[in-house]
Amino acid sequence: MVKKRENVTISITQIIILIVSIIAFSYFVGAEFKVVSAQTNTSSQIDYAKVPSSLPRPRLSPSDLKPLVLSEIPPFRPNPEYNKRVEKALKDLEKLDAKEAKLAFLKNNEGKLVTGILGNAAIAASIYAGSRFILGQLGASPEFTKSFSAAASIGYFAGSSAKTIAAFFGKSLGIGAPLIGLGVAILIFAITFKQTKYRQVTFTCYPWDAPTGGRDCEKCNNAESGVPCTEYQCRSLGQQCELANKGTTEELCVYVNRLDPNPPVIQPWLDVLTNGYKYAPDNTISPPHRGVKIVPQGNNTGCVAPWTPLKFGVTLNQPARCKYSTEPKENFEAMENNFLSSGLKKYNHSFQMSLPSNESLAAGNATLINGGRFTLYVRCENAAGRSNTANFVFRFCVDQGPDTTAPLIVSTSILNNMPIAFNQSSVALQVYVNEPSECKWSKVDQNYDDMENQMTCNTGVFEMNAQGLYQCSTTLTGLLDRVDNDFYFRCKDQPHLKNTANESKRNVDSTSCIFAEDKNKCKFTLKGTEPLVINSVKPNGTAIKDSTDVIKVKLEVKTSAGYNEGRALCSYEGSGTGGNFNDFFNTDSFEHSQDLFLTAGTYNYNIRCIDLGGNIDSTISSFTVETDTQAPSVVRVFRQENRLKVITNEEESQCVYGNFGCDYLFKDGTNMSRATNGTEHSTAWDANKVFYIKCSDKFGNQPFPNQCNIVAKPFEIK
Repeated sequence: MVKKRENVTISITQIIILIVSIIAFSYFVGAEFKVVSAQTNTSSQIDYAKVPSSLPRPRLSPSDLKPLVLSEIPPFRPNPEYNKRVEKALKDLEKLDAKEAKLAFLKNNEGKLVTGILGNAAIAASIYAGSRFILGQLGASPEFTKSFSAAASIGYFAGSSAKTIAAFFGKSLGIGAPLIGLGVAILIFAITFKQTKYRQVTFTCYPWDAPTGGRDCEKCNNAESGVPCTEYQCRSLGQQCELANKGTTEELCVYVNRLDPNPPVIQPWLDVLTNGYKYAPDNTISPPHRGVKIVPQGNNTGCVAPWTPLKFGVTLNQPARCKYSTEPKENFEAMENNFLSSGLKKYNHSFQMSLPSNESLAAGNATLINGGRFTLYVRCENAAGRSNTANFVFRFCVDQGPDTTAPLIVSTSILNNMPIAFNQSSVALQVYVNEPSECKWSKVDQNYDDMENQMTCNTGVFEMNAQGLYQCSTTLTGLLDRVDNDFYFRCKDQPHLKNTANESKRNVDSTSCIFAEDKNKCKFTLKGTEPLVINSVKPNGTAIKDSTDVIKVKLEVKTSAGYNEGRALCSYEGSGTGGNFNDFFNTDSFEHSQDLFLTAGTYNYNIRCIDLGGNIDSTISSFTVETDTQAPSVVRVFRQENRLKVITNEEESQCVYGNFGCDYLFKDGTNMSRATNGTEHSTAWDANKVFYIKCSDKFGNQPFPNQCNIVAKPFEIK
């Protein structure tokens, strides 16, 4: 370390000495450029004739008119006051003459100032070029050479220009000019000199070794990136990362810490809870179990209204699968297979149910369990197999009062505002209602009793599906193409009161706005479309050629009309594949493409496209694939007028020639002129030369470097 410091000190000292030497040499070179001084040798002799006329004139002899030195002017009168006035006037004249002389000098020497500065610039440029040359010959680094040369030349220019400007004004800087130049040079060198340091780095590429642990597993689940999380990507983020829910649309990369004894932490899911309800603390649950009550807003003892689509759920601190039970069980395995979210490992799981009223149960010869009070027990198990030993409990009750709410349509088998196929006059539809009801439909928004079309509905209290909903089926008719087909639905609950004295107690909505997902939605719409059209398919009826054994072929399809101006999903099937259609790689648009890699042969591909409304169009793409590995052949050579012409057997070929044998590279040959069709090539006729001709096709097939396609020897018949 001490030796290194000594080397640095010696280097800095040598650099300073070199800078000083260069500056000194620069001033020595520039010393030949003289600058005229602005100083003037103004005589102190004053012509007496210049005495102002305002002063009284003494009588003088002719000998007294000669120029007198100011100190030798005799008093003209014995009056002392007069003498003082004369002396002052003469001094003012002396100052005025000196100023006028100086201004005249500066005006006369302006050109010399400009010339002097330009001369300094020329010398500075010479110093820069000379320094770079000398230091380059001495082996100095490019960084040092550039910075030092710039510092020396700019320093000289600054110092010499300062000296020139000072001399122009009649001043002398003395040693100040070299000091200015040296200071500027050191500053420029310090600012510009940056030495490049080189360091040798050696690296080896090994197979990726995932980091230990799994703190980065969740990065794979970033949906905003637009890249799906694959098992390879998941495992590459950590040695304890695993892909959960494989083969589903909800695959997740999770951290599986098999040494962690902690099960998932369960909390009530606030965001999913049905509007108008809240989770209230339930102090009646005995530890270690814990849970909440579901009650109406502002009423901690209230109950859920009957037939209300109640939705609630749990949220977890890690992905897990969850079960629920209506009775407490010993552990997760002992619970019935009532999986939430179909048994997928997720952060959030929800319930949805619609609870019957006491009156409807009585009509079905049943009663509410526990007087309409319900308890659900939930446990979850993480990816490492750790499950909760304690339950998370939900408690709620169903209001025993009469049913006063109209039924709601929770979902439909066809989504609202969906398109239908062209020429489709009717469509089967199922609607799912939150309570047993009778439903009708019409193309006119009118009262339930006035609607013409009755649906077939499940009206028994126990005829609910797995989601706790009641199905009504119908067929919507009178569908038209290219327009919106609007329908209106209305439902009437409590079918067990039909044709009884309590018929008037049945609830029916006064409007058609009975969709639970949107209370403002009053109509159901199916959009009529027009036929889907495949406008073009490529390749078709052509030959695809290349010079490789396996050739890339791009299937391209364009669609229009149908629904959404031709947006569709297209698929393809090769002949003999048994109807196994594969989606195009690029599809769900108006243009579709798929890359195929094929060997030589004849191919027929069935193309099928379908839009969201169910419109289908199909076509066939037929083409051949040919492999070309041979150079083009010359089939004819002849003279036409003053041209030597060559005909090849392949279009888009190119021919060249040499005159000294076949041992030349194709790129070094002289190009022959090519006709539009690419098979006819020509050059000037010359009977004194031999033409060694090589030809290449569009795939680059050409003769070996020591071979020709043909050798042409022109001759003249005398």
